[in-house]
Amino acid sequence: GTVARRPDPPAILIKMLTHAVTPPDSERLTVYHVNEHKAGAIPVNMDTGNAAGDLMFDLMMVIMVPLACNAQNGSRSSWICGNPEAIGEDLVVNKVTLEVDKHYSEYAKCNVGINGTDQHGNECEDGRYCCYCDHERPWSKNGSYAYSYDAPYPACEKTIGRQDLRQHWGSGSHQWDRCRYNGSTYNVDSCYQSAVIQKLNNTKMHALWYSSLARGYCASPYREDCTWDVVSVDKVVSRECHARVFGHAIQQSVPSSACLDACGAQKTNTSSWCWTDCFYRAALGAESGKPGGKVRGMSIEEMVCAWEKPFQAEEEGGCPALKQMPPWFKRT
Repeated sequence: GTVARRPDPPAILIKMLTHAVTPPDSERLTVYHVNEHKAGAIPVNMDTGNAAGDLMFDLMMVIMVPLACNAQNGSRSSWICGNPEAIGEDLVVNKVTLEVDKHYSEYAKCNVGINGTDQHGNECEDGRYCCYCDHERPWSKNGSYAYSYDAPYPACEKTIGRQDLRQHWGSGSHQWDRCRYNGSTYNVDSCYQSAVIQKLNNTKMHALWYSSLARGYCASPYREDCTWDVVSVDKVVSRECHARVFGHAIQQSVPSSACLDACGAQKTNTSSWCWTDCFYRAALGAESGKPGGKVRGMSIEEMVCAWEKPFQAEEEGGCPALKQMPPWFKRT
């Protein structure tokens, strides 16, 4: 049956969207996603996550940018440095409440089109969000197809896609153990990513990613057979403020400010190499950025609490709420 609706959210509610159709056998999800402000907060053909899931996206791909895309350490990760949701202009973090059909399907990989592609070899018009599933994508020229090795759900359908990152990244199918010496050098970003995966494997929290396809959206032309809808856009905050508030909470977990103090003029610059390195040292342990270093620092549970702080009210230390922009599919 349909989940009973809770009372309307308090003052942080930006806009309530109501439609005639409610997904059957539904449940409420609070999801988050990072994108350029101009794309809007309605996650049509977008990937989102619960708080732990979007924390993982932040730790692995967004906060990592100054380390992964910096010639200083010889690293240039194309899947981070070319991702507009990691390096785009005017980035925001959105908090959205969805009502979804509980019959989940396979997680779809959704990306914004740049130069006619989705950055994964698929055609995608510039400025639009496009999705593909491993079950749907040609794997090789001989006509075989790729199947997601860990997908516990049916191939991408109208229902919300879901992926458990501990099963996906911690399954051994992903080679995250790249924290090793190459001669006398190593990439600190690879070491921090390996440390994040170790943390993920040691928590009981479910870090989840979701995909919400246009063909299941209740406000689309397919609404008579829809599977998900937006209940509310709860808050939109700037990526800069989110990083600052989240980062401050992480840095407060260490007894000494010596690492940040050594950054000099870059002490508060959240896009600097030095600040970013100090952030990971605080979150994952002072030795976690080198081969063989101990992974300590904060638990995933503690980091999730810090990651959610920017969405609190301003008087409680949260970020100012930004204006909700028209969704990308209304502009293109």
